[in-house]
Amino acid sequence: MFFICDVEDKIRVDPGDLGRPLLDAVTSVIEQLYIDKVLHDLGLVITIYDILSIEGGFIYPSDGAAHYTVKFRLVVFRPFINEVLTGRLTRCDKEGLHVSLDFFDDIFIPEHALKDPQHFDEEEGLWYWDFEGNKMFYDVEEQVRFRVKNVKFQKPPSVQELRSKGGEDDLSGTAAKPIAIMQIIGSADQDGCGMVAWWEQQEEANGGAAMEGQS
Repeated sequence: MFFICDVEDKIRVDPGDLGRPLLDAVTSVIEQLYIDKVLHDLGLVITIYDILSIEGGFIYPSDGAAHYTVKFRLVVFRPFINEVLTGRLTRCDKEGLHVSLDFFDDIFIPEHALKDPQHFDEEEGLWYWDFEGNKMFYDVEEQVRFRVKNVKFQKPPSVQELRSKGGEDDLSGTAAKPIAIMQIIGSADQDGCGMVAWWEQQEEANGGAAMEGQS
């Protein structure tokens, strides 16, 4: 789920920060540039692991800032294929389930990857698994277990590309319609996957039966 990646970047330290210890100043800039950002084809940056080297310190005319070449390592989140994760179901729609890990929200489980037979309850606005005539609902805000089937990346569009996509009604790239730079596609159609509460209830029932047999 988490791994360490090596990065080299040009880091600009503002004139007002030049009085700070160099390591602190450089670390602060890297945190602003990278933490909670998705690196294309790598994943979501969680934190800085360490700083390997700092070279340079060039100050260009009319700038006043110092420019360094910094090599550092980052802790990055990107689950591997077939990894089993547990998240919180945030909403349902006719396409499937939307899940959050709280620190990462762009997780989608399509309807064909739910336990079969699955149905969408229009009145409740929820999916449910028809288990021997019982409606096992995928309840919003409850824990759901799923298997990672794919991790997709897309490059963020430029300002020019966003402007050319449509008229005033096109909200792509805004808070109302954010662009998922990294999206996890999951499945919940295997035993043990789906709502965690289903399997906890089954374990309790099996345990109760075993206890009755021992008495």
